[in-house]
This record gives sequence, C-alpha cells and structure tokens, in this order.
Amino acid sequence: MQPQLLCLERTCRFCGATLEVTAAEFAGEPQPHMYACPQCGKDDEVVSTGPPHVRVLRPRTDGRTGPYEQTMF
Repeated sequence: MQPQLLCLERTCRFCGATLEVTAAEFAGEPQPHMYACPQCGKDDEVVSTGPPHVRVLRPRTDGRTGPYEQTMF
C-alpha cells in the first residue's frame, strides 16, 4: 500500500506565520507529533502516522523578531 500525504495549512498561534505541515500517512494508528514553528519556535502538534515536515508559506505577522518563550503561570 502506498503512503498518502497529509497536507495542512496552519497559522502559528503566537507569531501569525502561515505554515504548511505535511506528513506521510502509513498504515497504523495516528498519534500526536510535535513540531515547532520555524519563525518563532512555538510548539504545536499534528495527529498523523508519520512525523511532520513544516514549511513557511507566509512569514510572521506579529512585528516581533525574537523566539517564543514559554512562561509558567
């Protein structure tokens, strides 16, 4: 069986960059896979059977230049 390709367009919730997230879909149970926004480093996840590959379609829109920093509240 040939793997299929999952292709999603996502917007980073921190910096606003538009991302293309692709992952090969193999036989098996889909699982959450983490990926980081290439523009700011904020983690997100996609549910797939293969690991994701991320490409920037449109750069960040928040006017910042620094990386995302996780805060503990």
